Amino acid sequence: MYIQPNILLTPTEKLIKPYECSFIAIEGPNMKGKLTLEGLEIKYDTFYVSQLILNANSKDQPLIYGFLGDNVTFLMIRAKYMPLDPTWGIETEQFLQYYYKDDPETVHTMGQLLVLTGNSTNRIPQLFFNNTSSMFKVQLEVMMANLPQADLTNTLQYAQSSSFSGLYWNSIITDQMNYISPELSTGSTELKIIDINGNSLAFIPFNNIRTVYKMSSTTLLLGMDTEEKIKLEFLSEFNCDQANSRINWVLKNSRFRVLTSTDPTLDTTSPIITWNNVLSGVTSGITSGSTDVYYIPSGISYSASTIREIFLSGVTDNRDGNISILDVDVEMYDLEGILPLVTITDVGYYRVMFKIRDIANNWTIVQRYVQIL
Repeated sequence: MYIQPNILLTPTEKLIKPYECSFIAIEGPNMKGKLTLEGLEIKYDTFYVSQLILNANSKDQPLIYGFLGDNVTFLMIRAKYMPLDPTWGIETEQFLQYYYKDDPETVHTMGQLLVLTGNSTNRIPQLFFNNTSSMFKVQLEVMMANLPQADLTNTLQYAQSSSFSGLYWNSIITDQMNYISPELSTGSTELKIIDINGNSLAFIPFNNIRTVYKMSSTTLLLGMDTEEKIKLEFLSEFNCDQANSRINWVLKNSRFRVLTSTDPTLDTTSPIITWNNVLSGVTSGITSGSTDVYYIPSGISYSASTIREIFLSGVTDNRDGNISILDVDVEMYDLEGILPLVTITDVGYYRVMFKIRDIANNWTIVQRYVQIL
């Protein structure tokens, strides 16, 4: 039965959209055509899902294939034109330009969907994008996959700016150790980046990781054994710090440690400072009651490093293990002062603050009262 649209109303909208296992062409409530995808099977060995934001007027933006290499055998891109509101519905402005790495002179265009496929001998080169809009960003959601490549080695499996975003503290796990006995344990061997559903997005062998650097409040940068860098972007600073703590924890003793999505749990325990035996006494008048005061002799100009050596014997943390006392910040103040001093020399009372934090950003802050006699 064919439903006749009401000719007195706004003209019937014609759309092509996915439906079940097909693409269909509709006109109002009527299906006018259908292309079924049943039986379509595209083989792959590894896959990768990512997201890229193209700013207004951005040019020559690379689409990184992540750990898949420089070319792939399947690529599907959905473009979301932002903001998604009725005021920006000009069809002629909703397009992007792209070109292939090996043919930059030939510029192609796409609208909302681009699907490219290849095979093991004819792969899809890296793409670069231009957003010609001067007002709006465009969000690209990308699925890519690859068949095995004989020339894909550990040193080539990461793009120079591979980036994974929207991560939680437990989005970074490891493979499971092969544990038979302490002598025969192989431990975990690689980090795994997983999505919210537990699907693996990337594998990063421990022996390729050289540094773990917190480059911003929400971003970790993994330095590899070549020029490649892997950027891990988290949803908040808390998630970033907890992930940083977990990664460093497993790397320090990977033979006997693994990361799962639930273990180890959140690290909210602050470091513990141990103190040298410094001569002390009790005085009154500094605070409302009696106050413990530590005595140091006059005739010396005490810097922060000197005070650190006099007072501290060590710092330990439940997750990070032993922390160097050199990482402890020391601030010295006159008894009633608010500006820190570079040195303390004169006879009298002083306040000294000792501050240390672990990788998970848990702080320990201790105040001591010092008297130069």
